[in-house]
Amino acid sequence: MNQPSAWNKIEIQRDKLLYWGIAVLVPVFIFTPAAVVQFLCLFFLFILIGSRLYSVYLIRNIRVTRMDTELRVFRHEWVQVELKIENHGLLPAFMLAAGDSTGILQVFSISRILCTLGRRTWTSLRWEGLCADRGIFSIGPAVIRGADPLGLFPFHLTSAETSKLFVYPVLRSIRIKMSGGIPMGSMISANPLYEDITRYRSLRQYNPGDEPRRINWKMSAHVSGDMQTQSGGLLVNEYETTASYPVMIFLNLDSNDYPVKKHIMYMERTIEAAAALCLNASRGRQVTGIIIYTSGNEGGVSVIPPSSFTSVPILERLAAIKWNVSAGKKEDGGQTPIRASVKVMLDQGKRLPYGTRYVYTGPNPGNEAYIALSSLKKQHLYLEYVIIDEHAVSSIAPDNSPRHQMKEAGYEII
Repeated sequence: MNQPSAWNKIEIQRDKLLYWGIAVLVPVFIFTPAAVVQFLCLFFLFILIGSRLYSVYLIRNIRVTRMDTELRVFRHEWVQVELKIENHGLLPAFMLAAGDSTGILQVFSISRILCTLGRRTWTSLRWEGLCADRGIFSIGPAVIRGADPLGLFPFHLTSAETSKLFVYPVLRSIRIKMSGGIPMGSMISANPLYEDITRYRSLRQYNPGDEPRRINWKMSAHVSGDMQTQSGGLLVNEYETTASYPVMIFLNLDSNDYPVKKHIMYMERTIEAAAALCLNASRGRQVTGIIIYTSGNEGGVSVIPPSSFTSVPILERLAAIKWNVSAGKKEDGGQTPIRASVKVMLDQGKRLPYGTRYVYTGPNPGNEAYIALSSLKKQHLYLEYVIIDEHAVSSIAPDNSPRHQMKEAGYEII
C-alpha cells in the first residue's frame, strides 16, 4: 500500500483535532456543573467548529484561473506564465501560499507568492521560464496552501487547470535566392486566367459575354441616367491578376538516412531548417505545406496541404516530433540506390498542383535519387534541395536543380 503524502497526514491530524475536541468538550460541558468550565468548553467548541467552517468556506470560494490555456514560444526563448487567484467569498483569506508547477521550464525567478486576499478580491502570479527543449508540454497544476485565521485547519488546493505549452524549433534565418522566375508570394500577371477574386481592383462597364456573377448590382443601381442609356447601367467587377506558386516542404526524418554518430544533431538541425523555410515563405505571403517522413510504417508520413494559414499547424507538428530511442542504427537497406524516403517524396510530388516549389530538406539522397526525382519536372514542379551532410556538396544537383549546403550549427541555416 502506498504511503500517505505529507498533506494527507496533515488532513488526518486536522480531522482528529476536530473529532477529539468535540468528544472531550461536549461530555465535559454536559456533566460539569461549574459555569466557568461550561463557558470555557463552549468557547473552545465554538473556536473549533468556527475555524473548521471558515476553512471549508475558503476552500469553496478560492479559484485559480490561467490567463492563457495555450502558450507558444520558440526554443531557447523565455515564456511568461500568468495566473489569477481569486477569493469569491465574503470572508478574507489570510496568508495564502500560491505556487505553480513549472514542468520542464528552467525558472530563474520566484514562481510562488505569499498573499492575503480580502473579500471578493484577486491577485496575480507571474513568472517566467526558459524553454530549453522542443516539444509539447504541460504547465501546472497550481497549488494553494492556506488555513483559517487561527491556523488550526490548514488546507491544500490543487487547481485542475493546466496550460499547454508548444515549444517550436529554434528560430533561425534562411536566405535562398529564387531563380527560374519562381517568386516568394503572389506575382502580378497580365493573364486574366490568374484573376484573384479576393483582390478587388476597379469597376468597368458591362460587355457582352461577361459572366453574370461579375456584375456589381449594388453599384449598377446608382449609375447615372446617361450611362443607363449607353450601356444599360450594368457595372462589372475587376480584380487583380496574380499567379500563385505554393511551397511544399519535404522533411526527411528517417533515422536510417542519417549518419549514426550525429543523427540526433542532424535531425534536429533539419527540423530547424524546415521551420525556417516555413516562416520565410509565410513572410512572403506564400501558401505553404509540409510532408514529414519518419519511417515506412503506418503513420510514418504526415502531410499538411499547402494553404495560406498553415504556419501555426506546421510549427505545432514540428514541435510534436519525438525521437525514437533506437534511432540512428543503420540497416543494410540504407545503402540501396533509391531510399524509401525518396519513393515517398516521388509519390507525394505527383499529387501537387501546377507550379509548386518542392523543397527537400534532409541528408543527401544520392545521385540516383536526384535523377529519379527529376521526373517530377514533367509535372511542372520546381525542385530544390537543402542538404545537411558532413561533406561539401555542389550548388547544382545532377538534375540541374538548386542544392544548398546546410550548416551544422549557427544562427543561419545556409
